[in-house]
Amino acid sequence: MTSTFDSSRYEKLKASGDLPSPRGVALAIIRLTQQDEVSMAELAKVIRSDPAFVGRLIKAANGIVAMTRRPVVSVQEALMVLGLPAVRTMALGFSLLSNYRRGTCNGFDYDAFWSRSLTTALAVQVLAQRNRAGAPDELFSLGLLADVGTLALATLYPAEFSRLLAEARRYPELRLADLEHRAFAMTHTDLSAAMLADWGVPKVLIEPVRLYETPERSGATPGTRDYMLLHTLLVASLIAELCHAAESDRGALFARVAELGNSIEMSPAELASAGDHIVSLWVDWGDTLELKVDNPPAFSTLLAQGEASAQAEVRVLEAAEETPVAESAAEEEIADSTVRVLVVEDDARVRRLLRQVLEESDYAVYEAANGRSGLEMALEVQPHILLSDWAMPQMDGMELIRALRATRIGRNVYILLLTDLEEDERLIEAFEAGVDDFVGKPVKPRVLAARLRAGLRVVRLQQELERDREEIRRFAAELAVSNRRLQEAALTDTLTGFPNRRYAIDRMQQEWVASTRLGRPLSCMIIDIDSFKQINDTHGHDAGDAVLRGAADALREALRGQDVICRTGGDEFLVICPETELSAALVCAERLRAAVDRLAVEVGGKRLALSISVGVAVRDGGMADLDALIKRADQGAYLAKQRGRNRIEAVQGDAARTDGQ
Repeated sequence: MTSTFDSSRYEKLKASGDLPSPRGVALAIIRLTQQDEVSMAELAKVIRSDPAFVGRLIKAANGIVAMTRRPVVSVQEALMVLGLPAVRTMALGFSLLSNYRRGTCNGFDYDAFWSRSLTTALAVQVLAQRNRAGAPDELFSLGLLADVGTLALATLYPAEFSRLLAEARRYPELRLADLEHRAFAMTHTDLSAAMLADWGVPKVLIEPVRLYETPERSGATPGTRDYMLLHTLLVASLIAELCHAAESDRGALFARVAELGNSIEMSPAELASAGDHIVSLWVDWGDTLELKVDNPPAFSTLLAQGEASAQAEVRVLEAAEETPVAESAAEEEIADSTVRVLVVEDDARVRRLLRQVLEESDYAVYEAANGRSGLEMALEVQPHILLSDWAMPQMDGMELIRALRATRIGRNVYILLLTDLEEDERLIEAFEAGVDDFVGKPVKPRVLAARLRAGLRVVRLQQELERDREEIRRFAAELAVSNRRLQEAALTDTLTGFPNRRYAIDRMQQEWVASTRLGRPLSCMIIDIDSFKQINDTHGHDAGDAVLRGAADALREALRGQDVICRTGGDEFLVICPETELSAALVCAERLRAAVDRLAVEVGGKRLALSISVGVAVRDGGMADLDALIKRADQGAYLAKQRGRNRIEAVQGDAARTDGQ
């Protein structure tokens, strides 16, 4: 369905004052962060007036820097880690959560909505930390608000939306968005995107919200940032669905998550590890926000079960290949299961006759007396073959067939139509609706048996094709993992585990383009280990390697979550700081300098004290390309060496300089 959402319609909804909107301190934070000259002190003062938001902000900041540095304990540190755009969106999300925990839409589960939104937020944050699809702090806020249009519809149209949700639950084959468009001339995704745009969220983050439920509509090229953002949000939403699903459905959902892993450059094992981390955060956040967390899944267990199932399938297939089967027998039975046949017929006498014929051939027979119950049973038992009468009460045969073919389950069912009407036009209508063959009434048992055998051959071929496709998907997944490991090895410095110079240049280019497109700051640092040549000459290269490893560990622990550090030469490191002003980069640089200054490496019974010189630079209007930015940071590092080492320097403006003297 193509969206036809009219922006003027949103303006009218906004003018009505009924749309969910931030209140109190959150509104003050949003207004303050929209000012060009807002100071961190002013913002911190406003934030401190809401103790609940202070706790949530610090908790969110610690989620970003987990295991990379010491915990965040103050509002100022949280602001430094998260940045103004993320703080603004986070204030908005938490304000809505606090003020819209209840409502008048009886069919809408508000607690379940916020619990799932929280899980999506945590999932997209954790995934982004691992695949670098975007800034984890901003994506946390985005995940929290990605489905806000659903909350808006429940708020604007409580009675109508309640009836619509009941209809969607009754007929799961129908898309909620289609029902919404029919009822309100807009969908929850349209409304979510419009609200996020109105709240100042960048367009690059809004498009994934608009498209993640229908990713096939996106024209994004695999590997691009737009593609990664969209599919990271899609996988995060599936993980949230899995966390809230019944245990019996979790295996299939994890298989779907694993299948989509290639699109976000993560293997099933990496996704399982991320999933367990997401669950632990979800439980922790659930306590903080008083959201119920029921029976959280164990992703590592789901991974093991999936691998065991795949291995069992391989063993079954291998055994089948080794066991000779007569050709005639193979044509009459499905290789791996009893054939399920669903009979949908309102005449009880005809049903009895059909059951007798089918059971003589050892088919598992299911019955329904009308089209509506037949559709429900088809979705439940997933038959191989469907026998349906044309004329029935409560949804006739044509309606049943069209509805079934519209579902994923119904695409591979072989459908035989029972009819006493054999006019050409009516049969053409039936075949166009999705019928595979027909049987005339009154039913002749031998003719029916022959047509069933023909249908079984088609079903068997479909199953063989699906097995072939699954094997190809498995090979493709294994190949993708192997290729990714080779690529990582080619882009990784083996001594420190940091990305190497080749990766650094590619990543700097990506961040430069993003900074240009979004109009956001970009800083970088050049780090040199002081007196490294002297250490090598005096103590040998083994000592030099130990110094490099020790310094790398200290730098890794002191970095912010969104920063990227690379080893670009012998004792030289490059730190990329996306969306970071010079003042914030200097604070980060001082933290790195202090971390190494506290370090001592033991070599040959001696303890060597270490220090670094750091040059810091931020992109400005006079820089033609990223080489100019790196050169400016290199000049700062050279100046730090000249002025006595163990210090940081920036040659731009009146930037503060610090040292360890």
